[in-house]
Amino acid sequence: MFPVKCSWTVLLFFFLSALEVVFAAPPYKPFVITVTDSKSGDPVPLVEFETVNKVSYLTDSNGQIAFFEPGLMDCGDVYFFIAAPHGYKSPEKDAMGYAGKAFQPKPGQDAEFTLDPDPDPGPAPELSALQRYRLEHAYDTRSGAFRPCAITVKDAETKRGIPLVELKTEAGVIYYTDSAGRIAFYEPDLMGKIVRFDVRSYGYESPRKGQVELRMSSGSKVEFAMERINLAERLYRITGEGIYRDSVLLGEKVPLNKPLLNACMLGQDTVDMAEYRGRLFWLWGDTDRAGYPLGNFKTTCAVTTLPDRGGLDPSLGVDLEYFENDAGFCKEMMPDPYHEGLIWMNTLATVMDGRKERLVGSFANIKGSGDVGMAVFDDGDKVFTPLVVFDEEKHHIRPTGQAHVKDGYVYINCPYATVRIKAELDTFKDPMLYEAFTCLKPGTDFQDEQTELDRDAKGRLVWDWKKNTASIGDEQWKKLLNAKLVEEDETWNRVRDVESGKYIRLAGGSSAYNPYTQCWVMIAQEQFGESFLGETWVSAAPAPEGPWRSARKVVTHAYPKSLKAYTFYNVAYHPEFHQKNGRYIYFEGTYVSTYTDTEPTPRYNYNQIMYRLDLNNPDLRKIWP
Repeated sequence: MFPVKCSWTVLLFFFLSALEVVFAAPPYKPFVITVTDSKSGDPVPLVEFETVNKVSYLTDSNGQIAFFEPGLMDCGDVYFFIAAPHGYKSPEKDAMGYAGKAFQPKPGQDAEFTLDPDPDPGPAPELSALQRYRLEHAYDTRSGAFRPCAITVKDAETKRGIPLVELKTEAGVIYYTDSAGRIAFYEPDLMGKIVRFDVRSYGYESPRKGQVELRMSSGSKVEFAMERINLAERLYRITGEGIYRDSVLLGEKVPLNKPLLNACMLGQDTVDMAEYRGRLFWLWGDTDRAGYPLGNFKTTCAVTTLPDRGGLDPSLGVDLEYFENDAGFCKEMMPDPYHEGLIWMNTLATVMDGRKERLVGSFANIKGSGDVGMAVFDDGDKVFTPLVVFDEEKHHIRPTGQAHVKDGYVYINCPYATVRIKAELDTFKDPMLYEAFTCLKPGTDFQDEQTELDRDAKGRLVWDWKKNTASIGDEQWKKLLNAKLVEEDETWNRVRDVESGKYIRLAGGSSAYNPYTQCWVMIAQEQFGESFLGETWVSAAPAPEGPWRSARKVVTHAYPKSLKAYTFYNVAYHPEFHQKNGRYIYFEGTYVSTYTDTEPTPRYNYNQIMYRLDLNNPDLRKIWP
């Protein structure tokens, strides 16, 4: 028997441990969906329910799922794609071709759904490891039963949690770390046991043999570190549902005001941002919603407070305040006069209208009128309206891309910053005044083999800023080379890997002046690299128009062995977030499975992820002009 003092110590330890288990997170109250056979009433196992943002469940042997996605509880309609198992018919597709149903998940409540048996099912396929696991291990549907183990995965160098790390059990149950690098792990039959996980994450080295073994005990905390391959550090997810899902479930503090769901938005792509009237103004392209697979296709916008005016430190997060409609979803920011089609916008910039700031951006009406032009923000109605529509025959500069204001000009990347417009509203109204740094004959457009080049008396290409003259990007230059209209050594911008000398084919770029390096810095997206559209590079030039010559890869979405490549497109450099005079820069891109055969990552897919890069890194020393 222990002495009294020791006994009280032991009792206190167990008491505090019990408190941690019971009070670490809100009570677990799942929303239970039960699927039965429409003829017999028997439960139907292995029915897949998947939300719009790719959170997937399989019904267990009782025909049930225990849905617990805090961001989607009490938010109204939540649409589930429903796929029937062998022996049953999937639900009929609706008019848009989707097979599923919307439920209204509420903690502690339940719903029922029936499936019709298939009279001619054919031979049964072999079950996957995950399907076998779910048949043998039923969900715990009791309220208050959720008692997770906290797993934290950290960057070995910075000791910061790593988002987007995949942990997969031997049975195929997959978890992903949230923006704090945390997982709230709870599989009732695995608690109290040592669980082996396969561990993978883009840009990070997996542990030895790609696996870790962790004891999963309710209320306990475990952690491990991963070595970073990327030069840039992945910080957090900016958009979507469940950004800090696991941290909230574990009762941990998080930096965002809305860490689970914001404006009923589940996913969005292609960001642009500009400082406007003392705040940061953001816009995105198509936006997914919880209630149905089709969302907002006419531009979504939000604002945030500048970091030096009380806003979040960009190393911690971005607290977005969306423009919302009456239903609480993201408002259409360019609804009229384009009732038909999609509206994609970028080239966001603040310009002067006399002494007043105005916000402009480029737009394209897709699958509708086909209009392309510039728009201006109406501060009264809080929407964008057309400012000018481009004439394809008359206007040879039709800007689209990330913009940066410097020395009275708006510089636009296509992918290089070779288009500029005076930062005045009147100039934006007249496309004949737009300028490009180009070698084309003044006043002409790019015409493939019929392109007119501007050469001097000695036959040398004349590169200069020219009004209403088309710019030249990598794809156009390649066509000129193939047509033997130019020579390789005549190029102005030709980015190559600073280590191997390999030519980097750019699909897009985002550049700005950087005071720390005293030159222009570009974050660029590679096409046809190790992954199709998932490699990100940093380059530098003495001026916005270049010459851009050397680059260094800073982010990869290719992965050795078994993790398939992913897409990370339309990267955007945010000079508004410079720290230490621009030594630390921030950039983001859209993480999406599009253009790959990779299974989408739940919650993360079709959303924005933020990175930070230290420009003092010695691995970058060769890129500076």
